[in-house]
Amino acid sequence: MSGGVNSARGDVGAYNLRNLGTGNTLVLLNGRRMVNAPTYQTEEVGGSFVPVNSVNSNAIPVGGLSRLEVLRDGASAIYGADAVAGVVNNVLKTDFTGLNVSVRLKEFEHLPRDDKSLNVEWGKDFNGGRTNVSAYFNYYDRGRVSSLDDPRWASSDFRSRIPAGSAWEGDTAFRNDTANSLYGQYDVVTRASSVGLSGTLTDSAGEFETYPIGDDRCQYAINDYICGGIDGQGTYRLDYNAMGRDLVSALDRTNLFVFVNHTFENGTESFTEMSYYTSDSNLIRHPSASFSTSALRVGAENYYNPFGPCGSPNRLPDDVIPGVPCEGLELIMDNYRFAEKPRIIDVSQDSYRFLQGFRGLWNEWEWETAFAYSKASSSDVTHNRVSNTLMQEALFDSTAAAYNPFSGGVNNNIERALVDVYRDGETSLTTLDFKMVHPALFELPGGQAGFLLGVDWRRETFKDDRDPRLDGTIVFTDWEGDTYPYVSDIVNSSPTPDNEGSRNVTSLFTELQLPVFDSLDVQLALRYENFSDVEDTTVGKVAFGWHPNDYVLVRGSWSEAFRAPNLVTINEEIVARNNTRTDWTCIYAAENGGDPDQDVLDCVNSTQRIAQGSSNLVPEDSTNTSVGLVLTPTESLTFTVDFWSIEKNNTIGLLGEENHTLLDLVYRLESGAACTTNSAVNRVDATADQIAIYEAAGICPAGDIKYIDDNYANLDTRTVRGYDIGVYYTETFDFGKVSVDYNGSFLQKFEQKAGGDAQKLVAAQESGLLSADYPVAGFADLIGKNGNQKSRHHMKVSWRKGDWGAAVSGNRIGSFYQDDLTLEDGTRYVIPAMTTYDASVDFRTAIYDVKTRFRFGIKNLTDARAPLADDNFGYFSDAHSDLGRNFYLDIKAEF
Repeated sequence: MSGGVNSARGDVGAYNLRNLGTGNTLVLLNGRRMVNAPTYQTEEVGGSFVPVNSVNSNAIPVGGLSRLEVLRDGASAIYGADAVAGVVNNVLKTDFTGLNVSVRLKEFEHLPRDDKSLNVEWGKDFNGGRTNVSAYFNYYDRGRVSSLDDPRWASSDFRSRIPAGSAWEGDTAFRNDTANSLYGQYDVVTRASSVGLSGTLTDSAGEFETYPIGDDRCQYAINDYICGGIDGQGTYRLDYNAMGRDLVSALDRTNLFVFVNHTFENGTESFTEMSYYTSDSNLIRHPSASFSTSALRVGAENYYNPFGPCGSPNRLPDDVIPGVPCEGLELIMDNYRFAEKPRIIDVSQDSYRFLQGFRGLWNEWEWETAFAYSKASSSDVTHNRVSNTLMQEALFDSTAAAYNPFSGGVNNNIERALVDVYRDGETSLTTLDFKMVHPALFELPGGQAGFLLGVDWRRETFKDDRDPRLDGTIVFTDWEGDTYPYVSDIVNSSPTPDNEGSRNVTSLFTELQLPVFDSLDVQLALRYENFSDVEDTTVGKVAFGWHPNDYVLVRGSWSEAFRAPNLVTINEEIVARNNTRTDWTCIYAAENGGDPDQDVLDCVNSTQRIAQGSSNLVPEDSTNTSVGLVLTPTESLTFTVDFWSIEKNNTIGLLGEENHTLLDLVYRLESGAACTTNSAVNRVDATADQIAIYEAAGICPAGDIKYIDDNYANLDTRTVRGYDIGVYYTETFDFGKVSVDYNGSFLQKFEQKAGGDAQKLVAAQESGLLSADYPVAGFADLIGKNGNQKSRHHMKVSWRKGDWGAAVSGNRIGSFYQDDLTLEDGTRYVIPAMTTYDASVDFRTAIYDVKTRFRFGIKNLTDARAPLADDNFGYFSDAHSDLGRNFYLDIKAEF
């Protein structure tokens, strides 16, 4: 739910097999595709974030699941050429009879949050058993989690949690508050020395800072609320978390699935699937600040301007500002945040799916066909956004109705500039398929060969409708002349045009199951896919299973995959995105030019990246190989080990904004006085103060970044390799039945090969030209980096005897390092492994002849908390949870 308006927000979940990214896993419902979520998320590929489409896993009616099939050895030839990492097939109960009702209540030890869920399963046979109707209903109510709910998150400055003696003790990287607050920094547009302000109220550049009255940095009073000081004392910082922002949004979700089966007199079966999903979520986020590239101005005539016109009740006394002309002075607002009200985000989503299919026999062939249509929609509305146009008008208002940035947020007329901003998304999927299976096409030494032949067609569409203040309908032009498509009318939101696209895909596929010998089975599969917007492809699969004896199985597979560029990356018009980024050219200058604390330079800013979709992108192609061993020494005990590798070519990604600043630094270091720069990094002219520091550092001076050109590109090869281990044991003793399951996943290689500009950066770092603590993001060795753990472990021990049962499980996420915290000598900040344990006990009985099960469980039994990381709430949320111990009671009745 986190992220800005350009993120997929609300009730969104996704599968991510092999840690290759959510867009690389094909998600099915009863063996057929599901529609993608109506909005897309972004994931880091290379050095920045690219749009990714995926199925919303929360739209799957889990209450009706019969089983979950996870195919990790490559299944593109069978289910779809885009199943790069594998397939997750959600198989529902198709002929349920009876009535089951279950309720779950969940409470957290440290938090006021509570969750509630209701599941209902109902089914009945009709027409003498020839017709079955089943329905599955789920309702889920999730409580909100705020930063104010736990002292660990109540401040966004986490330096106090760094252990004494640590190399990172006092490191400002853990200070995740912001220099942008209601007490801003201002630049006088007129030359300060010419109006007598330099050295008295402002520095030589005409800059001054503001603070609350009583702050130690106060040098002169502006009014009853704030004071001023000459620039250079440090801005007044805002603590995001002390304001109260959400870690977890409040959520209501409803799922309904109806299945109708009917067998006709001739044996033909009809199956109908209907589903509906809806959700509503509410999230509180921190307020907005203007992008540094589109700073607003306070008009000379502004009613509250302390350097306003003569006669203004808020103009400083004439003896304080004798040189300021009677028409007043215009001010540029820096480091200002409209922090009066938080952003409040309401996201509503819904989707529906209808499928009608038939299956039967024709001679010795089994056949099946189905038509399906799915549609997903979302409405994302953010309240308390600030309109640039309305705010600029308010800042130039000469009446008391003007916006007052000099009030510390008290009665400052912010309401006149507040607006709601929407984003509506829609996706659809239409499919039609037909397949025939012959279970015994011909005889082999090991038995009958099975054969499948099929064809399917699908149409995918998407629409992304942005608010008029984002899509260029309402245009804002800043005082430097920047306008759409580089600037939107919403403070702190990148402009985005409306977008839509579609594609048709036709597939032909076949599969052979070959029992070559009694001990050897071979699977061959081939799939051809024709796309309406990119080149067509053919992918294949070969798999085998060999039983040299009753205790040993050797298995393996080789398969290909083909992932077309998604509809967003192809159809997207020019789009500007703003993210907080580090300018490493600026960092070098600060560290080597006498400004280590960045009192003059400001090297971490909201940086604008310009990109657009491209029809020149070529599809990604990959090869998936695996080989494994299954040992079954007894009926009760099974060992498995599987080695796997995925090699993906032409991975679609971006070099990345920070990598571009590193490339800019490399050019400046290499060229010396010639002053060669990276043309993709567009900068404003350097100020005199900046020039002095850059020259002292020995490199060509640079101004602040205006924007960075960084278009989607096909990067070089990405390779992921590892192995999985499983141990499964079940035995019955006098004291009950005991089961022990262990699964371990181990990553041996995760590498994005660097080419072109990325290779230049890697080479510069290897040669020592770039310091080891200047991170080249997203390229070379990624294992153990930013959440790519080397290992994950899960173990569960369960016991049952009669009406009683119990289980204890453990989950361990291996250690990894946070790359942007690497020290100059190459020392990495390692986030240690985290282990959590769960336990439950259940009892089954009959209440008035109704089978009833009571289960009490404890999640995170030892109350483990997430290790410290440099992130919004002090932990690495992509890998860890920091919500602590929680308890649940589950009651299920079978009528």
